Amino acid sequence: MFDSKYYVPILKWKRGEQKALEFLSDQHKERLTPLIEIVPIPYDYANDRPQKAIDDHLKDIGNQLSTSWGKEKPIFLDLYWLDDSERLKDDRHPLEFIRSEASQKGINLIPVTGTTRSDDYNEAVKEAYIQDKLGVCIRLEDEDFLDIDSALEDLLEQLCVKPEQVDLVIDFKYTSPSDERKNILSMVSVINSIANINVWRNLILCCSAFPENMSGLPNDIITPIPRTEWITWKALVNTKKIRRMPVFGDYCIGSPGYVEMDPRIMNMTANVRYTVENDWLIAKGKSIKKHGGEQYYALCQGLTRHPQYCGHAFSWADQVIFDCAKRKCGPGNAETWRRVGTNHHLSFVVEQLSSFPVI
Repeated sequence: MFDSKYYVPILKWKRGEQKALEFLSDQHKERLTPLIEIVPIPYDYANDRPQKAIDDHLKDIGNQLSTSWGKEKPIFLDLYWLDDSERLKDDRHPLEFIRSEASQKGINLIPVTGTTRSDDYNEAVKEAYIQDKLGVCIRLEDEDFLDIDSALEDLLEQLCVKPEQVDLVIDFKYTSPSDERKNILSMVSVINSIANINVWRNLILCCSAFPENMSGLPNDIITPIPRTEWITWKALVNTKKIRRMPVFGDYCIGSPGYVEMDPRIMNMTANVRYTVENDWLIAKGKSIKKHGGEQYYALCQGLTRHPQYCGHAFSWADQVIFDCAKRKCGPGNAETWRRVGTNHHLSFVVEQLSSFPVI
């Protein structure tokens, strides 16, 4: 069972996030368990079709998990974004294939499911539970909150598991910074509505206030965006009416949704996302197509001068920011800075939780 200072980040399984996890210190890895979302097959917009088959999309998954995680303790795996109809050429379910590839590398996976998943998906989850005996993660969201007990009862029966073997994720997805009090009341209400709340192996609360895009933020300055999920979780700690305090979870430096844009029309803006006590600091530049990637030097210089910069020794990411500010390395690209922002965020939240006076 996770303690109250544990952390469950939700990571979309792309190269930036994979490297961010790989470069995380072992000390920090010990204090978190990532929930990994396998992203959809990239789309070939020019030819109006998927870029590859599911076999090719997943072919290196075992090596990716081993290189990025490399720990004996399990991680959560969710195929939320894959089409339910996807099957490999040998007709295996993608979950079965990923489990097999991960097992060969010594990586243990706890499958994640929910009330909207297909019978085939849940059958694969059930088979994973029977074979691996690692339990199951159930992720509740939106419409599930109307009648949680009924939703859970049906799913437990389908999976043939008991609450003691289940990690329960309450996922509020996007939470607006302007609705802080309403968010707290809703979360307390949902958690308190769960029968036998203390029986579940773990109770995890996830949400994010990170915007889907940053088009409304000004250029060439550092703008703070409130980390509403963290502010809300801190408030929950002090809420005497909550029946069980959940483990903290978030979506790191991204929004809960998944948006894939046509690269032919995409106009990316240089930005570095940096997590601090109650905010993300967004150092935003201009269009990369028009102004190039060297903008990242100035963005990093601004961050290293900021009073809440943690210093180059804080994490792998902070060293990269420091080196970029000094022009000791190249400016990188969007993937580089997703890697850097995610690595710093993971490190920061682990440290933040470890020093938080949770009872």
